Amino acid sequence: MSMSGQLVDGSGRSVEYLRLSVTDRCNLSCAYCRPVTDVRKPNPCDMLSLKDMLRLVRVFARLGIRKIRVTGGEPLTRKGIINFIEQVARTEGIERVALTTNGILMRSMSASLVSAGVKNVNISLDTMSRDKYARLTGRQGLGDVMRGIKAALRAGFESVKINMVAIRGVNSDEVMKFARLSTGINAQIRFIELMPASGDYWNEDKFIPASEIKRNITPLGPLLRVESRPWSGPAEVYRLEGAKGELGFISAMSRHFCGACNRMRLTSGGKLLTCLFGGTALDIGQMIRSGADDEDIASAVLPALLEKNSSHGGANGDSALKPRMIGVGG
Repeated sequence: MSMSGQLVDGSGRSVEYLRLSVTDRCNLSCAYCRPVTDVRKPNPCDMLSLKDMLRLVRVFARLGIRKIRVTGGEPLTRKGIINFIEQVARTEGIERVALTTNGILMRSMSASLVSAGVKNVNISLDTMSRDKYARLTGRQGLGDVMRGIKAALRAGFESVKINMVAIRGVNSDEVMKFARLSTGINAQIRFIELMPASGDYWNEDKFIPASEIKRNITPLGPLLRVESRPWSGPAEVYRLEGAKGELGFISAMSRHFCGACNRMRLTSGGKLLTCLFGGTALDIGQMIRSGADDEDIASAVLPALLEKNSSHGGANGDSALKPRMIGVGG
């Protein structure tokens, strides 16, 4: 942390992006995020209040964080979320507020989210088959998500992205269908490599590298590279000729982008994770409960950031470093 308000980690990377999980509760139970074998019920008392989260947003903004992505669990299930996002967007130093959601509640909330200051929304959708959706998520909710996507496209977000985690033998037969979706709607369809999100779901047989997904799409025509834009993230972005939307590919495992990583994560319980795949976690929630002031918290962030992993090791990395997505906000 320099006096100019810029966070720099131990590898010299500038960190200006915080993924903030506002809840570890969700109205879905996706297989790769919270497997059905995980029967632990989250204790609401484990979560920070939105007041404390807003306080931390202000601390991080002073340190140099410029972008906040609100995640979960499902963030739109958190009571008071619209007012919270509005206050985050008004925080001095915060230039961009984004949201990741499963889309179930977007039909009724899209307009309010735009008014509150959300610029970018990512909607998770791994299949367009009703039966498969129910098997993957534990709920018959595909219709709600599709209506939510339509509402988001009408609402006026700067960008709408649809995230598909590609899983061999599960939804790999829908890659072409998702790619075609980009031709008719002004959204970015993103293909994300499966990560070892839980020991009882991940195996390498389910893993599809982004390079293979690209090859499978080539019958639709040449992929035209789109230049990266500010705050565009790690995706390689392309467009099919004449398409309204774009195609994004996130090679989180096969060709990781750790060298350019500019993010940290704050869990709903207040643990600061400098890397999704392990490393030192700073328990800011415990510091708050112990009466730490803003300067105490700010002073503790730098040593934690200096320990940020230089690399997570890719698909063949340490199998012990397997985060549970429901707990860390993706």
